[in-house]
Amino acid sequence: MARTYNTLINQDFLEKVEPYEKWRNIVFAVCFMHSIVYERRKFGPLGFCIPYEFNSADLEASLIFVENHMTNAFNHNLIISWRAIRYMICDVQYGGRITDDLDREMFWTYGDLWLTDRVFTEKDYNFNTLSEFPYQIPDYPEIQKYQEYIKTFPEKDSPVIFGLNVSADLTFRLSESQLMINTLIDTMPKEGGGGAGRTKEDEVRDKLEQDLIRQLPENFIEQDYKEKLSAMPPPRGLNPEKNVPLSVFLRQEIEQLQVVLDIVRKTMTDMVQAIDGTMTMTAELVDAINQVFDFRVPSKWQF
Repeated sequence: MARTYNTLINQDFLEKVEPYEKWRNIVFAVCFMHSIVYERRKFGPLGFCIPYEFNSADLEASLIFVENHMTNAFNHNLIISWRAIRYMICDVQYGGRITDDLDREMFWTYGDLWLTDRVFTEKDYNFNTLSEFPYQIPDYPEIQKYQEYIKTFPEKDSPVIFGLNVSADLTFRLSESQLMINTLIDTMPKEGGGGAGRTKEDEVRDKLEQDLIRQLPENFIEQDYKEKLSAMPPPRGLNPEKNVPLSVFLRQEIEQLQVVLDIVRKTMTDMVQAIDGTMTMTAELVDAINQVFDFRVPSKWQF
């Protein structure tokens, strides 16, 4: 909002269309909605199912249409059609980029809430009454007053104003921190040898042979765990001859864990053999070695 009211919106722009008070209100509402959908992208899949490249051109086109529509309504003594405004902004200007039905429905919800006649008729219209900070439409004739009001906005906006749960901010902060850490790790020098002339591959091999492989539990023996599951007493009131849901679930979990152990063990064994030169070093193994060296989980294990 601060950038919009310092670049796109100026004093002359606030006096473009009569009646000025209504024009200023709808300009603030459209700019606010643009800021919300623009900032909502930072929440990733929580914000939009598909990332969209909204920009200032969408806002400018929307304001141009609203200007023409209000000018025509004022000159011909017509009623402003909010349905037409919502259609042009939500379906045409911004909606032209939206390809997901849920995202389009969400954008229409913004339009239904904020592009209404209440922007004109309701004094100090509040965009979201659930938010701790009252995001309202001020009524000032000078651009400086708008800029001063925008400076009072919280430094960190609550997810509530975006229509999201408060836990969405935690998800965003964790994702942002993880991205920063991954970037720092990826840009670290990795070509230099370790202490006493040891290479990265030597350190990874020692870490695998002396630590990780030894800590990996042995594979389950199918006959053993099936016998132990069969010997488990059923809950009171259940027929012991029928399958007990808890036993079925436990057996399925053991089978899935067995698959995980096989993949992890094979990857670590292949890394050691590739470093020793007894098998071909593939791009997948190179990535796994780099990730183990950086104390990260190899991509193949993340399933």
